[in-house]
Amino acid sequence: MLKSFPFFVGYRYFRSGSSSNLVSFISFMAILGLALGVALLILVMSIMNGFESEMETKILGSVPHIQIGKKNGVEDLPKLINLVNADENVHAVMSFSKTDGMLLNSGVSLPIELLGIDLINSSEFVGNFLTKDLLSSLKKNGKDFLLAKGVAEKLSVQSGDTVALIVPQFESFNHTEFSPKIFSFKVGGIFITHTALDQKLVLGSLPSVNKIVGSFDAQGIQVKLNDIFSARETGFRLVSKLPISYYFSDWIQTHGNLYQAIKMSRKMIILLVLFIIIIAVFNVVSMLMMVVIDKRSDISVFRTQGARNSDIILIFLTQGFLIGVVGSLIGAIIGILSSLNAPVVINKIESFFEFNFLNSKVYPIDYLPSQLFWGDVILVVLVAIVLNLVVTIYPSLKAAKVNPAKELKYE
Repeated sequence: MLKSFPFFVGYRYFRSGSSSNLVSFISFMAILGLALGVALLILVMSIMNGFESEMETKILGSVPHIQIGKKNGVEDLPKLINLVNADENVHAVMSFSKTDGMLLNSGVSLPIELLGIDLINSSEFVGNFLTKDLLSSLKKNGKDFLLAKGVAEKLSVQSGDTVALIVPQFESFNHTEFSPKIFSFKVGGIFITHTALDQKLVLGSLPSVNKIVGSFDAQGIQVKLNDIFSARETGFRLVSKLPISYYFSDWIQTHGNLYQAIKMSRKMIILLVLFIIIIAVFNVVSMLMMVVIDKRSDISVFRTQGARNSDIILIFLTQGFLIGVVGSLIGAIIGILSSLNAPVVINKIESFFEFNFLNSKVYPIDYLPSQLFWGDVILVVLVAIVLNLVVTIYPSLKAAKVNPAKELKYE
């Protein structure tokens, strides 16, 4: 019974608050601040996890992990594909040709990237944003082209419209002189990737793009990997087996800065929000110091009844621990609910006010992702509870130093 006495009193102090309205209010605000800090940290971590996940699936799923090419086109394409497919890290291979150009419609011009794809082997590369209907339409009408949503909106075109394409074509053998060539094509459909590609990408069949480029051969192959983070090593390994005229580029060159920026932003934002939790935890120190002042007479009575210093310390450690547990659990519940519903809520807000929080003209994706990891939730709650427990040590030690004779002198 005596052993449980400090925990019982600490629990009673936590439940009943204080005789002072000010102390009770500060206690409530300390719990609220801790809960909001924990909730905000869980929400931020979930959103940054979502950005990392979308980076790996959506963004890197829409661009090749490795591109292997040759300046004047690949003559023996089947041999190259077989050699690349033999590598253990290679998941899929697709031949391609591409060029930069300018689309024109009704006096509006727009720079674009025209990509010609091998329709037979394209599902692993464009299947995550190109519907089966659009892919089938492209296979049926090989001369049509597909426009990304952003391109179509800027040019004010729809499926079935005809647009003009201007591309540079070299006239001299050494590629020092060129003149623009104009082509026209029908828009076979409009697709959306929800990434920055929506602002520039135009897709067509490989033969159609080769005709525009002025080549009979594909410029190279795109490679999708099993382990995207070993793209650089895989690229060097593959090129070392090919003639010296071949070259490669990987996603680290094209999107590596973006990936590092997301990871750096995640660390910085988590650090900033962690400071919010630390500030909220120090509010608990202020609150407990006021409780100690408010409960000096109670502490003195306990001491006269035989309570030891360790018992007094345990009373306030228990109270501080319970504040940390309750505040952290409330924050965890709010954070979990916010993380699970944030994309839906943001979508409804965007629909109601008719504006986008994220625009693919500026950001790599045009929607807010969120991915909740239970390990993050447990880590945040444990950190908050431990920090809260550590800062209650000082007020607890101050409580143990209360002088009963001095406090009860005029009682």
